[in-house]
Amino acid sequence: MITLVEPSIDILPAFNRINYNIRSTNAEETGFKYVVKVYNSADELITTAYYDSPAVPNEFVEFDVSKYVSVDFEYDRGFYQVATASSSNKAIKGFYLKCYEYYEVDGDFVIVLASEVVSETKYAFAGALPLLELKNWYANHAQYWGSSNSIYKPLTDWTTIKVRESDSQIIGFINNGLLTNVELLVTYSNGTTQTYFINAPSGSPLITYFKITPMTYGSGVVSIQLFVNWNNGSARRYKFATLFTQSCGRYDPMRIAYLNKYGTYDFFNFDLVNKTTFQIEKKGYEKNYSEDIYEADGIIVKNINPIYYTKETQNWRIISDYLNDEQAELIRQLYSSPLVYLNIVNDNYITPSWIPVKPNATSYEVKKTASDKLFNLELDLEFQLLNTRQVI
Repeated sequence: MITLVEPSIDILPAFNRINYNIRSTNAEETGFKYVVKVYNSADELITTAYYDSPAVPNEFVEFDVSKYVSVDFEYDRGFYQVATASSSNKAIKGFYLKCYEYYEVDGDFVIVLASEVVSETKYAFAGALPLLELKNWYANHAQYWGSSNSIYKPLTDWTTIKVRESDSQIIGFINNGLLTNVELLVTYSNGTTQTYFINAPSGSPLITYFKITPMTYGSGVVSIQLFVNWNNGSARRYKFATLFTQSCGRYDPMRIAYLNKYGTYDFFNFDLVNKTTFQIEKKGYEKNYSEDIYEADGIIVKNINPIYYTKETQNWRIISDYLNDEQAELIRQLYSSPLVYLNIVNDNYITPSWIPVKPNATSYEVKKTASDKLFNLELDLEFQLLNTRQVI
């Protein structure tokens, strides 16, 4: 008989360990193994794994299924969308296990179907939490999917956000069917306020993304206080962030979208492009020629080093506005993020769009002023193109 001990919570970060423990009263049988079949929520088999009986057969065997459920995530949602609210299961996946005993029966080694134990369905979202924060997730996970009566946090740690009026700030929530809407309390430059609501699409469990663009709510928007409303038996309300609009200066800011530790995107505006550089790499070969080095009646020298490959690398050095200690800590996720996009609006050679860029690994530079104890960041970004120039 199998005993299966499952994770204590239902929604788990997929890129951290997801540990189960299994034990059987038949573990002393000849050739005994545990057979674990991992299924997705559509009842499709993901993989089958085998685990040996431990040296002391009646002890639990611990196994990790994160490597099986942290696949097939898609990250095309959350930094650009047309709708003010949309939901997706591309960054959250349901899964469950079927566990069996395997040992010798009447001279044959077989999977004993009568030993089947089926786990509960759990949900893995595209999160990768620092190891020292994982314990906090297990303790406070209810604050991220609506079962708490007082707190419903989005999948971001930013609570004070600076945007231009035309910038779309997209914020994701784990939606377990309890999420009602996001409430916007808009304050205008003349001191008046107005409240708006963005309703959550139905369905669960999903990641629901809300797009907030200040100019949508009229001119003269100074700030937008953001509240989430949910109902887990009673109506609840929680303030989770404030957006502040920034005026456009001499230069258009460079807007960055980067995949955060929760598997959604955070945004940050760098105020100034300090330097733009281009590097061109070319590959050619030496071509043999006959007769004279000249051709065309001695006017043109023959091309004996044709180019067959051209790569253009564009680099930007961008500078932030001043940050406090907390903001400087939050922006660190940008440097290790595996997906970073840059919104180009002031480059003559690239049509305004989101392009993938790579922050240089050694470019985390903090400049601190002694008087106000604020931080100024410089960031080096790289964008590579395989240039489709002529092959000679």
